[in-house]
Amino acid sequence: MSCSNKDKQSLKQIDYSEIIEDYLESKVIKPTIVFGTRIDHTYRYEFQLLEHKLSWKPLKKGIEITIDGYKISTSDKVTLNPVWGSGRDSVKFSNTLSEVHIFEEDSLIGFITTNAPCSGLGCGVNYQIIYDLKTKKESYFGKFRTGFEFNLYHFNTDNRPDYLSTTFRGRNEQSIDTTKYVMYSQTDKGYFEQFKSNEQDKFWFTHIYSEFHQDLNNEKFKESWIERICD
Repeated sequence: MSCSNKDKQSLKQIDYSEIIEDYLESKVIKPTIVFGTRIDHTYRYEFQLLEHKLSWKPLKKGIEITIDGYKISTSDKVTLNPVWGSGRDSVKFSNTLSEVHIFEEDSLIGFITTNAPCSGLGCGVNYQIIYDLKTKKESYFGKFRTGFEFNLYHFNTDNRPDYLSTTFRGRNEQSIDTTKYVMYSQTDKGYFEQFKSNEQDKFWFTHIYSEFHQDLNNEKFKESWIERICD
């Protein structure tokens, strides 16, 4: 689906979620392997993926993940991105490792952590950890009501993996939700930071929509991105 060549009436009926999904799919980096830790209703706490030995355990607050003998703990970590509204979130809320994504060519491992069993608003929260195998640097992100997928991307031509953070703002009196996407890129030291250029400090796009996209007349899309997503 494209935004181009639409008259004013048809513009009101665009489902921008499809446009965003198609665009991101064209930029995604395919992982070498994806592993879900829950098998047959039980969790795997120790396992091997490719040549890497991994294990995890819940802590009093947060979890501890061990990769080839190196330990990382979420108990004292906060997200780089605002998760809901304007606030960053504490990763110690998570107590379960849900998925592992290995990107062998980029020497990166991605982890999805959640809180289980969940209740209420906590069921919409998950955390994304990016671990650089070469430098042993960690980067932490969070999501709320914006999906449970873990993805890395190539958004430009610098050959550095990128991460797209999401910040949820909603729901207002008209039941309108807003999700803001911001680009982060890997640095030479291995961790991820907000991508910027000499001309611009932040690259982002925003999707405004009604709950469950029930009324496409409320759909809006704003962007200040590295290229035009919606012409």
